[in-house]
Amino acid sequence: MKRILSFLVLLTILATPFSSKSQELVKGKLNFLKGVTDLKVSFIYDKLIVGEDGREASYIKRKKAEKEAKEAGSGAAWEESWYADREKHYEPSFIEHFGKFCDINLTKDSSVASKYVMVVHTKFIEIGYNVGIKAKKAAVNLEVEIFDQANMKKSLCKIMLDDMKGGGGQFATGPRIGDAYAKAGKEAGKLIRKKMDDK
Repeated sequence: MKRILSFLVLLTILATPFSSKSQELVKGKLNFLKGVTDLKVSFIYDKLIVGEDGREASYIKRKKAEKEAKEAGSGAAWEESWYADREKHYEPSFIEHFGKFCDINLTKDSSVASKYVMVVHTKFIEIGYNVGIKAKKAAVNLEVEIFDQANMKKSLCKIMLDDMKGGGGQFATGPRIGDAYAKAGKEAGKLIRKKMDDK
């Protein structure tokens, strides 16, 4: 019995360092946002990892080859659609759902007067799938930083949004991943609204 208890304790200790929140403020405080009504936002996709393919370039190369093997010329169209989904599905979904849970309006409009800028860096995308009888939700890992526009070299805060899942019922890739961004926007909005009052 003692051996079993010791083993269970050891398992708990080993598992603890690997446990983490799916959304977490890992740098700075958010009280500087209190009273802010508008926040410029930009999205970055450099060094993106996609599923098991690793670098985004590897994923695109594989998918283009698959499309071309089925229909000549369809690879380029698929690639164009892959990039277009960012502005068509990912970014609007994040912005919309952030606004539903936080009183700050996110905007990509560069003409809007805003002291601060939010930078949403997509680190990882799991595209998921839906083949009718079987489905897997899409998921994204995002790193969100907020900067004072006067100093874009050093962020005031950093939020990690890991394993944000969505889009289990979507057949098309863009809307399915867009639902994961919606989840991320929701969680970011809730976290910022909650932490703005912390001193």
